Amino acid sequence: MYDRRLNAVIAAADTGSFAQAARRLCISTPAVAKQINTFEKEYDLTIFDRSRAGVIPTPAGAEFIADARSLVREANDIVRRARQRMHQQAAPVRLGISILRPARRILDLWQRSAQTDIRLELVSMPDSSTSINDIIAHLGEDIDVIATAFVPDHWTDICGTLALSYEPLCLAVPRGNPLARRARLTIDDLTGERIRILPRGNGTDDIARNLLERNPGITLIDIGHYDLDLFNDCAESGDLLISKPMWGDVHPQLVNVPVDWPEPVGMQYGLMYPLSPAPQIAAFVAQLAALNQHYPMQHR
Repeated sequence: MYDRRLNAVIAAADTGSFAQAARRLCISTPAVAKQINTFEKEYDLTIFDRSRAGVIPTPAGAEFIADARSLVREANDIVRRARQRMHQQAAPVRLGISILRPARRILDLWQRSAQTDIRLELVSMPDSSTSINDIIAHLGEDIDVIATAFVPDHWTDICGTLALSYEPLCLAVPRGNPLARRARLTIDDLTGERIRILPRGNGTDDIARNLLERNPGITLIDIGHYDLDLFNDCAESGDLLISKPMWGDVHPQLVNVPVDWPEPVGMQYGLMYPLSPAPQIAAFVAQLAALNQHYPMQHR
């Protein structure tokens, strides 16, 4: 199989720092640095340029990392196929979960299933945008399905999708803000507020941005991606944040409040799964679709 130090190399490339790579791998920063340094020395490579700001792959390092990703995926796929051949009747469906993708609604719906031959396993995954996009592009390798909000057409050639409910965008409001006590908000209510939102080019958020920009009293602040640090920062700064019902329990100091948008602003909520799913994954998706027909999922 592959040299496990490649995990540290790839994590550092994804996150841009040894410290962030260590957090992802659940090891210490010195351990990550040692793995990468010894790997470079052993194979006479310079994979990263180091600076106080973090690490950036060298030109040769970037090509090496791309090849390493392919090697790791192939090695994991070899093991996965071998396990499936050995345990064809007991192959689990691996549901990826994280702080921002808790999958509670999927699990609640699955509890109603009488199909006992499908074994569901929960697999922890990160919330950084780069890692999630990579996981989605390779569903069926380490993780089989993800429960999240999505725009179906965006993923047509990348993965399969099963829409189970509608996920309207809302606002996460710090509890100390009087707006947190409102049942619903209008765009006029947001005069004087600062709102964190993804920059243009992010689909549904662009619709929300266009509507919010009609009120010149609202200050919009671009964000890079969603993670727990962003929710913490909004709770401390008092800024509002474009949110989704599925994130209602992410931070105890933020309250999701629905918005009366002048036009629909939302996404679909449901499953993302491989384009060519294994039998147990296809059965899981089909069973959830059937369950949702009898017990329609509601956002919350």
